[in-house]
Amino acid sequence: MSFNPVQKTEVHFRTHQGGCGFAPTAKQELLLLLAGSLFAGDLFYEGRGERERRFFDLAARVTQEDPEFVSILATYARQVLGLRSGPAALLAHLFWWAPREVALGTAPRVWLRGDEHLETLAYTRAQGWKLKKALKKAVAKRLNSMSPHALLKYHKKGHTFSQRDALILAHPRPRDQAHAMVYEWLVRGKEALPEAQAFVAHLLAERPIWERVLSERGSTPEAWREALPHMGGLALVRNLGNLHRHGLLEVPGVERHVLRRLGNKEEVRRMGLFPHQWLLALLRGEEEGWPGWVLGALAAALESSLPEIPLYGETLILVDVSGSMFTPLSARGEATYALAAAGLGALLYRHAGGRLVGFDDEIHPVDLPPRVPLLSLVKALLAQRARGGTCLGHALRETLPGFSGVRLVIFTDEQVADDAETPLRAWVRQGKDRRAYVVNVAGYAPLAFPEGGIHRLAGFSDRLLEVLLLLEAKEAADWMRKRVEGDWATTSDVEEEEA
Repeated sequence: MSFNPVQKTEVHFRTHQGGCGFAPTAKQELLLLLAGSLFAGDLFYEGRGERERRFFDLAARVTQEDPEFVSILATYARQVLGLRSGPAALLAHLFWWAPREVALGTAPRVWLRGDEHLETLAYTRAQGWKLKKALKKAVAKRLNSMSPHALLKYHKKGHTFSQRDALILAHPRPRDQAHAMVYEWLVRGKEALPEAQAFVAHLLAERPIWERVLSERGSTPEAWREALPHMGGLALVRNLGNLHRHGLLEVPGVERHVLRRLGNKEEVRRMGLFPHQWLLALLRGEEEGWPGWVLGALAAALESSLPEIPLYGETLILVDVSGSMFTPLSARGEATYALAAAGLGALLYRHAGGRLVGFDDEIHPVDLPPRVPLLSLVKALLAQRARGGTCLGHALRETLPGFSGVRLVIFTDEQVADDAETPLRAWVRQGKDRRAYVVNVAGYAPLAFPEGGIHRLAGFSDRLLEVLLLLEAKEAADWMRKRVEGDWATTSDVEEEEA
């Protein structure tokens, strides 16, 4: 024992790469984690289980401290960032921890697609929580708000929670005869009343579900041709490779259908695809040798899907292309965080101009003008094969001295290997109009910069770039009011349910 012990000093956080790091507040960490996660598969620095436990602990804490913040965050992540599973899980925390009116008010803003209430139910059950009356009430209301076609489309038989399970738990009173027939069939299946079976058979024949067509007929050219008219936008883009492998992209009728849909700017915008999803299709098409007209249509669709971002003033854009960034966004997908970051960086460069630079251990300037095709800019960023560590401090020291603009935007996972704060702070202090933004695309916890003094965004949606307009707007309230009055919701989901 000593009466003169050593005093505890301030704890210095380190990033995963050993660089100087900073701990976020619980709210900031939850925002970063939610916005940068699809919650599917292990990531470079974090396993799926560890990530899910971190989400649970943060969501439980923040929901009890500030349920209104969690409500806004869930709505923002769903309607602005276009995410699904994370917001649905966050809603489960609201139903468990928050006042019931907060949860009930949030539910219709989060449950946009026909299976998202099932995500909330599955998450609730996975935590061992009792299904509260408020949640059952919200699910019943959601079921009655869906069309009979949507109920069948999102049946989810074989999943942890299906529409049948939701009906049994929530006991909704059918709003009309059509819902009564579909409910009867979903709950009782082959034992349903003959009139219910006949009604559902009629609905399925009237509007087949493309997955059901392939399940029943097998993966044949004829089945793919029959399924094609019933595919949503994302399904169409994702299955172009299957159409190619079956020789269907050379068939005139298929060609006309694909061209008509990808050539319709309004439909392309309604599809709601992220830039990285269009880019992945283009890269795969080049690799697999899809016909030139398909690649041309995809490139045009990508360009027409991009939002207008009227930012003015030279901008320095740094895109992290280190090894950790090449982790897939999800276990089931091929798109990586690097592809998402490169797409966002190229899109910003397209509108703002300035300089576009990739970085890992070294810097990799892109020597192309902003108006070249977006795919060319992305390829230039991803062309480097070194994929070393995240030496952001080195990149800043190399690029900032020769930069005369006032805006710096960094796309990264923030797991730096060196000191990035010192050169950034020095640059910001040299001019009162200088602004720095860090877009954390992966949601890891240790930060490269402290929270105060810079703007930090999160995620991999192109809509994030519109937030730059908000942050630089002279009248932020007016900007938000106009934006809310617009259609923030993912319109492709609404279209699928109403179709």
